[in-house]
Amino acid sequence: MTFEEFDALLALARAEVEAMHAAEPADRAIESVRLQLAALHGWTRGGRCPAQEEKDRLNFGVIASRELDTYPVASKLYTLASHVIYWGHPQ
Repeated sequence: MTFEEFDALLALARAEVEAMHAAEPADRAIESVRLQLAALHGWTRGGRCPAQEEKDRLNFGVIASRELDTYPVASKLYTLASHVIYWGHPQ
């Protein structure tokens, strides 16, 4: 996945999660994912690969599989989480 593809997918996921948060502001799983995606967005500006310490703070993929798997955004979150895990490693 190119950075441009990643960034576009991140933007779509953030918009969907923001809409979910607006509809369900008390949902802690949605809030956690929303904050993590915002952090990821900040860390990756200009194509920067998140540091391992930053990656270690992310668990939105796990939250998606446990709490948000019935929402359409779940597949985007899985793809983003997988990409971030391996970003910067030779493939």
